[in-house]
Amino acid sequence: MATKFNSLFGQAASRSEKVMEKSHVRACTNCVRAKAKCFKTISVDDEGKCERCHRMKKICQPSPPVRRPRTLKRPSAHETSKLEEKLDGLVTLLKSATQGAPGILNTTLVNSSLEGLQPASHETSSISAAISRDYQAHNRPSPNGSGPHESIYTPTTSTFSKSTPLNSLNAQPVLHPGLEPSPEDAELYLNRFRNDFVKHFPFVIISPSVTAHELRQERPILWISIMTVASSHSTQQISLSNEVRGILAREAFVQGTRNMDLLLAILVYATWDRRFCFGRPLLISLIQLAIAILYDLGLDKPPSKDPALSLAFKLKGAGNPPALSRTPTMEERRVLLSCFLMTSVHVYAFLSLFEANVNSSSSTFRKGSTLRWTVYSNECLRIVETEKEFESDALLVQLVKLRLISERVNDLPLSPAVAEVDTTARAPTMFYLKSLEAQLQAFKSNIPSNLSNNKTLLMEFYMTEFSIYEVGLSQAPDTFSGPDNRRIECLWVCLNAIKSWIDVFLSITPAQYVGFSSLIYSNMTHCLVGMCRLSMFEHVEWDRALFREHLDVVSILEKTEKNFASVKDEAGLDIGGSEDTDFFSSMASKIRVLKGSWDYTSASTMTSTGMPSNDELDLPDFPMEFSDEDWLRNVLGPWNQ
Repeated sequence: MATKFNSLFGQAASRSEKVMEKSHVRACTNCVRAKAKCFKTISVDDEGKCERCHRMKKICQPSPPVRRPRTLKRPSAHETSKLEEKLDGLVTLLKSATQGAPGILNTTLVNSSLEGLQPASHETSSISAAISRDYQAHNRPSPNGSGPHESIYTPTTSTFSKSTPLNSLNAQPVLHPGLEPSPEDAELYLNRFRNDFVKHFPFVIISPSVTAHELRQERPILWISIMTVASSHSTQQISLSNEVRGILAREAFVQGTRNMDLLLAILVYATWDRRFCFGRPLLISLIQLAIAILYDLGLDKPPSKDPALSLAFKLKGAGNPPALSRTPTMEERRVLLSCFLMTSVHVYAFLSLFEANVNSSSSTFRKGSTLRWTVYSNECLRIVETEKEFESDALLVQLVKLRLISERVNDLPLSPAVAEVDTTARAPTMFYLKSLEAQLQAFKSNIPSNLSNNKTLLMEFYMTEFSIYEVGLSQAPDTFSGPDNRRIECLWVCLNAIKSWIDVFLSITPAQYVGFSSLIYSNMTHCLVGMCRLSMFEHVEWDRALFREHLDVVSILEKTEKNFASVKDEAGLDIGGSEDTDFFSSMASKIRVLKGSWDYTSASTMTSTGMPSNDELDLPDFPMEFSDEDWLRNVLGPWNQ
């Protein structure tokens, strides 16, 4: 028995040593029919048979290969149309770059146009890399530093921010063919904007080497805004102005565009466009839209350093937003400062010149809030002032500093901004007045020598001075306590400030009026209102006859009307005629209406008998708005209805 067990055990052991099972690719035909596992042996005498065929002494033949039919996955109609759309956009971009401005080709746009090509995703990266290599090779400067392939947008001279590219090639706004300016006119308008407009409010800097075609490729919405405000044809300008409003609305609210191109376009349009109509408060809405985009882009604060926020976006599968990944540029800092200036200009509306409360404690009321000045805002102001990337930055810095002083006038107890606050807990008015006086004198002593005679800065300075001492027109009790003549001093400073502002304004040639920003026109409105309030101010300490001896209102209005009437000819507007009246001729008519109203009220000893009608003044109807000021709407109410 033991011998038999050992014999069986020995055979099994020898079989295990002989078999040494080894898997292979395909089973033999016998194992396939029996649905059994097929193991081959490595014994020499087995002739490559599997273990089962060897044991059963059968012929072992490998089974024939079975080729499964491949199922082709066809792309859907949506994916096909999306692929064609992307390829069409890429072809359009390459054609425009090679024909017009090869240096403008933006690899970010190329890469974005190649995104979403799912049927050929493994080829997308190679195509994009090839285009990027060709673009870099095409724009690589020659060894001598010049040549046809040298890009004009270098880090030292570029004035555009590449951190916020256009959202999509297919989302670029397109003008109506009838409104499209010719290439010659586009270059003329761009040069006029650079030379005559920016010098009064230098928040957008465009290099002289940048052509209108290149600007349109890089910043299409900004290009449209510049063409609108710098157009020399009234009919074209009115049509473009209406078109721009629709473009800005679609980009901001339909497309959801959030980039520097749209933000600059809104600011340019709000600063220099004058084709607003009465009853349509578009200007304040535009400024608030600019602030919203400023917040969405994160330009109102420094990039966050919190790693948790970056990790949260990575976990969501999204890249870091611009607020986290961007590096602040000088262009972004200028935009922040310009937003502050624009909100400080357009949050006021002046009262009617001939209302019964003309001697109220303040000539303005708030329509909105100025952009909050923060520590980061102060840092941006300091960097722009110290780095001096462009010579015009010095003027922008000085304008912002003056506006900061003007904004502090709202802290006065008599200001409408603090009218509902308990004044018993606040310092007297004279304490604030002394502080503002000291700040204004410190600013005056630190004005750069190259800006000491800058007329834009001088007008802003005189209007800031008037805003500070305008408290002298207040009839509120206890405004000036004590036996001193502080009220008379304030009124005298107001009179001299207005006279100085008018002298500077009238010394500017009418041809330069086309580039005046809304900041200057707002100051002009403030000046006219202040002049009329001083002439009608009733107080025992104030002699109105003395005011008329120092300031001839009628003569000032006549000169102002004459200057506005001559702008068209001196600036070369509407050459060849126009179906519509230019803005400056309309302004001359409005000043003439104001002069007639002044004469009428002066002859009537400023009674409330009303104003002369259109027929009495024999004026044409010009449905243009002077500015977004309620007082003018009241003064010219019957004429504009």
